[in-house]
Amino acid sequence: MRVLFIRPNAGYIVMYPPQPPVGSLALASFLQSRGHTVRVFDHQVERGLMKAVREFRPDAVAVTLLGESSIPDAVKTSRALKALGLPVLWGGHLASAIPELAVRCDFVDYVGISEGEYTLLELLEVIEGKRARETVLGIAYVDENGEYRRTADRPFADLADFPPMDYSLLLMERYMVPQKFTKRPMTMITSKGCPYSCTFCFNSEFHRCQRREYPREMIFGQIKTLAENYGVDHVVFWDEIVSVNRRELNAFCKGIADLQVGISWEAQMRVGVLTREDLEVMHAAGCRKLFFGLESGSAEMRKALRKTFDDSKIDETFRNCREVGIQAGAVFILGLPGETPEQLRETIRLYFRLRPVLTHWSHYLPILGSQLYRTLEADGKISAPTTLETIAQPKIIFQVSANNYSQIPDRELRVVQCFVQWLLLFGKKHGDLDIKTAIRREFINLRSVGLRGLTRGLWNAAKLFCSVVWHVHAYPSIRKKYDLYAENFGRTEWNDA
Repeated sequence: MRVLFIRPNAGYIVMYPPQPPVGSLALASFLQSRGHTVRVFDHQVERGLMKAVREFRPDAVAVTLLGESSIPDAVKTSRALKALGLPVLWGGHLASAIPELAVRCDFVDYVGISEGEYTLLELLEVIEGKRARETVLGIAYVDENGEYRRTADRPFADLADFPPMDYSLLLMERYMVPQKFTKRPMTMITSKGCPYSCTFCFNSEFHRCQRREYPREMIFGQIKTLAENYGVDHVVFWDEIVSVNRRELNAFCKGIADLQVGISWEAQMRVGVLTREDLEVMHAAGCRKLFFGLESGSAEMRKALRKTFDDSKIDETFRNCREVGIQAGAVFILGLPGETPEQLRETIRLYFRLRPVLTHWSHYLPILGSQLYRTLEADGKISAPTTLETIAQPKIIFQVSANNYSQIPDRELRVVQCFVQWLLLFGKKHGDLDIKTAIRREFINLRSVGLRGLTRGLWNAAKLFCSVVWHVHAYPSIRKKYDLYAENFGRTEWNDA
């Protein structure tokens, strides 16, 4: 069969480089290895979907739904393709969290729940009339009588059964846009899932708190292919966590070093996993950036999120990274449920003390399928979605979400995040943003989003810039309340008197 994979458009944001749809790519590569003809259409970087449909002539369409901001385009696209008589299949962690809501729409035939490779393979047999849909594990659908059906969950497969990802299915140049320290970066994954159970994350529901690794030979082969065939000079490992034990990490680093392809790389890790010796091994193998999800400077709040590490481990990790030459990135969440102004002050002080060159601050958005979402629902602070429109949310950058579940006023949350962004933009010692590289990147992105998309993105960027300037300078009392002053960057001692 001919299967068209679609990653919906989640909205273009200036200065945020596009990431390849590795989930769709993994599924497409698997089906291709089983004899099907596939095409990956990434609406984030491609235009002309209907033209692509006419040229490719698919027998079925698979839409990957990962985030709430992609729902409007997923609905519009699915409705248009269903009108052509094509079977429409939805998958991804968001679709897995709302299967009944999705299949009750007249433009979605099936939802694949959790891991999709074998599920999708068997669904194609159903579409061909070779299999009864009741026998396919891990799907949801509405039967002929209008009744909702969900089959038993599918056990996870052995990742050794899956082929390497075929990057030739992507428009590679659309993703290899320059960043500050690299000219041709590319994203890949080495595993699925995570062994931890952070309450704000979908991992416990979607991956069942399991982490499974692709065969190392496959991983190293893909790195070599990216470097030699596409000129990739930096790999972004998009795993939820790139390693969970020292033996695995050392073997991983040795394998990369032995390739001798001259790449650098970055990954996500958890505080408390790595020793200084581990970091030295990683640096020798080309690691130059590591991102750590700290989420909050409050030990009490981290405990509620199941982030079971203390400040001393955070300080030690960031100090070791700095000393061995790895840039450590700190990721924080503002406006967590129940967060108090004092807990936010603790987060700001931790940020100043760590003085990370790389940082990302986002406002809390409840993730369907997460433990924290279910808690908010049980407490009556959030209602179960009744339509796809009630779930759809725009990407929130430097703004507060529609619902603030913390004890901190919206304006104060805005001022804090805008101040951090101000430091990243204008603080020579505080940011990793290179304006010249960012401008060059936007001209490269022009071919992906078109003049209209770029104009809209630049207009939104201008509004956001004005918002940053306004909130940083218009509310001195809030800056005083939270000690938001550039000279505090690197400060280690605090006096509340």
